[in-house]
Order: sequence, then C-alpha cells, then structure tokens
Amino acid sequence: MDKRIRTGRWGLLLLLLVLMYILTLGLKALPATAGPGVTLILNGNRVDPAVPPYIDDNGRTMVPLRFVMEYMGARVDWVEKEQGIVVNRGATILKMWIGSRQAYVNGQGILLDTTPVLKGNTTMVPIRFISQAFGGQVDWNAASQTVRITLGTVKGANQVRLTGSYVNIRSGPGLDYSIIDVLPRGTVLRKLGEMPDWYKVQLNDGRQGWVAAAYAQPVYDNNLPGNGGTPGENPPTGGTQPSDETTLPGDDQPPTGQPLGLAVIGSRPVAILAGPSPVEKQVGTATAGSKLPIWQQKGDWWQVEMTNGRRGWLARALASFAPYEPSGSEPDGRTPGLQITGVTVAPAGDAIQVTVKATEVFNYKTSRWDNRLIVDVPGALLAVSEGQKTVEVNRPPVARVRLGQFTADTVRIVFDLNGAARMNARPAADKSGMIFLLEKSSLKGSKIVIDPGHGTDPEGPDPGAIGPTGVKEKDVNLAIAQKLASLLRKAGASVYLTRNGENCPYTLAGRAYFANDVGADLFISIHSNASYSSDASGTSTYFYAPPGTPLGEQREERRRLATAIQAALVAAIERKDLGVLEANFSVLRNTNMPSVLVETAFISNPTEEQLLNSPAFQARVAEGIFNGISTYFADN
Repeated sequence: MDKRIRTGRWGLLLLLLVLMYILTLGLKALPATAGPGVTLILNGNRVDPAVPPYIDDNGRTMVPLRFVMEYMGARVDWVEKEQGIVVNRGATILKMWIGSRQAYVNGQGILLDTTPVLKGNTTMVPIRFISQAFGGQVDWNAASQTVRITLGTVKGANQVRLTGSYVNIRSGPGLDYSIIDVLPRGTVLRKLGEMPDWYKVQLNDGRQGWVAAAYAQPVYDNNLPGNGGTPGENPPTGGTQPSDETTLPGDDQPPTGQPLGLAVIGSRPVAILAGPSPVEKQVGTATAGSKLPIWQQKGDWWQVEMTNGRRGWLARALASFAPYEPSGSEPDGRTPGLQITGVTVAPAGDAIQVTVKATEVFNYKTSRWDNRLIVDVPGALLAVSEGQKTVEVNRPPVARVRLGQFTADTVRIVFDLNGAARMNARPAADKSGMIFLLEKSSLKGSKIVIDPGHGTDPEGPDPGAIGPTGVKEKDVNLAIAQKLASLLRKAGASVYLTRNGENCPYTLAGRAYFANDVGADLFISIHSNASYSSDASGTSTYFYAPPGTPLGEQREERRRLATAIQAALVAAIERKDLGVLEANFSVLRNTNMPSVLVETAFISNPTEEQLLNSPAFQARVAEGIFNGISTYFADN
C-alpha cells in the first residue's frame, strides 16, 4: 500500500476522532461549575454576585436567589427547618423548597422543570421561572452567554392586613414585648416600618405597635388618606372604634344605687373580661339574649354583673343598651304573668328528675359553660323564698340546682354538674311548669356539631390549603364530615353541620357560637394540615383549655376527648402519629362544650393529598374519629 495513502487514512481517522470529541462536548450540558461565562444584568445594570450564575444539567440558567431578589427590592426569608424559601415582592408571595420541583405563587401550585439547589450557603434557582413569577422579563443571548432580567418597580406598602383570626399587637418587634391590643382578621393598619419578621403599625387611636409578619400581609393599593387615595376604601381600620351607643351617666364614675342600665346581648354569646381591655383574661360568658346590669362605664367598655354575682367588662359594641327596671315589675308596674314558684328533685333510675314549678308551661333557652348547664326563662319572675333558691343533689350527674332572677324579666336555672350529662325536658302533666331529666351522657341521644373547616363564609371564600395537584382542603373536610355525620346518626346521635356544602352561614367564631346555641355535647372541627415542606406528614388532634382560665375547668374533658380521637384515628388510617397538641384556635376557645380540631393528614404531602382525595380513605378517617367519640362516651 502506498505510504501516502496509509498516512492519509491515519490523518482522516484522527480528524474523525477529534470531531467526535468536539461534538460530544457540544451536545453535553455545561457542568454546574461552568458559571464564570454567564453574565447577569439586572434592570440594565451588570452585577457580579459572589456565587455566579451557571447552567444546570437540565439546561436551565441558575442564579443566586437572595442576591437577585433583594437587588430587585424583594424580601427573602429562609426556613431552615424545612429547607424552604419565601420571597415577598409587591403583592406576590413565592414559596419553594430545596430539592423540590413544587412551588407556590400566591397559593397556586406550580411544578418546576428543575429544582432549586444549595451551592455552598447560597440558594440557586431557575431565573426564568423566578422572573415570570414576579411579572418580569428574561432575555438570553446565547452568543455572549448573557442573561438580562427586567422587573418593574413596586410601590412600598402603606398598609398591612391582619390574616390571623385574632392577632396580638405588641409594644416591640418580638414575642417578649407586651401585648397592647388584639385585633381580628381582616383589620387594615397603617404600616410605619418593618424589621425582619415584624411590621411596625399605627392603630386608629394613634398608638403604635408591632405585628408579626406571619400574621399580616402588605397592602399595595395606596388608598390611605394623604397618599393619593380615597379615604375609607380599606375598612376595617385598626383599633377599637368609638361606639355610637347611648352614653351612660356616670362615665368613669363608681356606681351609686341601682345599675346604670342593662347590657342586652344579641344572638351570639360574648366574652366577659377581667378589665376594660381586649387583652384582659376572660372571666365569664354572657349568653345570647341575656341582659346584664351595668354598674360602670369606661370609654368603650361596660362593667356588668353576671348571674353568679361576679363583675367583669364587656365591649359596648357587643351589646345594646336598655333602661334598668327594678326586679319584680314590668315597666308599667304590672306583675309578670309567668312566675317560677319552686323546684323539686328526685332520682329517676340512673337519671335525676328536676321539676321546676311555675304558674304555666314556659319556654326557655339553654347554654353550657364549664361544669354548668344553664336554663334561662324569659318573661318570668322568681317567686320563691331565699332558702329555696338552692337544692343540693350530690348524685351524678347533678351536684346542685340553683335559681336566680338573672335580669328584671329573666329567671335563670343553673344545674351544677359533677359529671358529663345531657338534658331532656317535657311539660308537667298539670301544666304547672316543666320537668327536666338529666342523665349520664352517651353517644345515643347526644348532640354533636361537626365543623368542616373552611368554605365560603360571611367573610368570603376560603378554600383552605391546596395540595400539589390542586386538591382543596375545604372539599376534603366536607367529604369527611358528611361521612362522620352518617356514622353518628346511625348510632343515635343528633348531628349538626356548620356547613353541608360550599357555603357556611357563620364566621369562624360563629361556628362555635352555633354549637353553643344548640346546646351541643361535643364540637368536632375537621381540617387537613399543610406545610412548606412536602415531606411533612401525619395526624394530630388539638384541644384548648389553659389552666387558670374558665376553660381550664374543662381541661381534663377536652384533653380526654382529643386523646381518644387521636388514638382511634391513627389506628384507623395508619399515618404518622403527631400526638395530641394544644393551640388557641377560635373554634376551640369559643365553644362552651368539649371540643377538638382534627388535622387528619397533610394535603401538602403528595402521598397524603391523594389519600385525602380518596373516598375510601375519607371513610377510614370518619370511622377513626367516630371510634374516638364512641370511646370518649364509653369512658364517661
């Protein structure tokens, strides 16, 4: 063979090998360390972050999140425990996690095509998604390896809106500062400044305080007076509003003689506090429709007297004013037609029969508080001697029966209980009053209120948490609640749901007041948990009964109910046992009866989301809660 031909062939072979090598490199994505060649331009300015951009194995340009977003005026928070990142800019909130393609933009789940990673101590994220999430524009020049990001400016927030049910306003930016006010969800406050995790705000009475950023969100509509907006577009504003109610004589003066008037409670029970401030502890509850003597007024607060003789403070906005009429007479001086003339008590098998004697059969309203069952008889006069107003019983479930003239035209009958009890009533055979039968509570014949969490209520739509594939918590909660209601009804219980569809006629606290109104034995609120971390999973049950408060008298009963439900639920659905926990949820602190809030599973966890969306799993959840309720009654 000619030597030149052999040499040419070897040269051709070498050339082919070189071309294959080049093509292989060209087809292979640049490694994560190949970043120095990528130029980053933010809003027209070239920047050089300490950790430079690079192209990852999925061909996505990765940039240092905190550097880019803080340069663009955003706030970036790192959640160490969950390896999560939360970015706030303007009206947009972005949530994402290291190693996860799941992200949320204003609560809407989005699946990324690459995952955020940690490079050293720096979070690197796909720039195109980040820019688009905040309404920006990304331009990539392949020839110069340049990425250009343009984001519009954001007006500073003038206000914050409270997102918690009841939010503490503190004197400084930290939990160790004192509470100066407590305001409800939806209140809008002027924002004066901010620090990490805290907003400085101004109340409408001029006071300044701090609110945790976890329970507030910025409002960017610039509608505060003096900022180019129209006054009054963002109610309610913060702080206690002055009342337009009738001004009473003796404001801020000690009482003399008879009460100044009567505080008439509306259709929902209200709290009585130890002092004239919303941060004072609760010392009692005024039942719906009751009329409390007013002994003093301080600003927007009335000092009222409860049926047990104890005095406390009531916000004027929660009641209406009525003139005080001396006990025993109508306004025109006539004696009421209905008189309560006595009470007798007798055993009736395992129950206690209480006959309340009267001049006729009467209507009544019931309520429960702590270890007391209360019966109010409107339009009645108590006509018994002082020595007959209390009858000692000391036989389960009744310790004693007490009668009193609660207001000028309402007689109150109080059954002090020494065990769990339910009550039935019927007119006396001779129509001379009513007979009340109190017996040990059991599942059969009990009244149970089930609260499917979230849904559309008077404050607006609330879907609750939303799972990775779009499953809504409100729908899961309702499906479980309906299945639980069916099981309880088959067992002989009377069941009430706070909602039986999308709409709930009650506010958050109103769900608890509804249970109080119907005289429920138990209140069960059903929820699905959620977390920044998609790995979080498991089941938990909450109760609330802090020691040293009126609710503390129910502490053992509430914890026993929560413990029974948690144990039975975990056994039924076989998810991670997160235990019995205590938290100050509105539906728990406002219910008079034993109550729990069940977090069935994590809808933010892809596996548990699909379980929660399964009718078969929902049925197992319902069965577990049912078994726990059955155990609770069996152990009474």
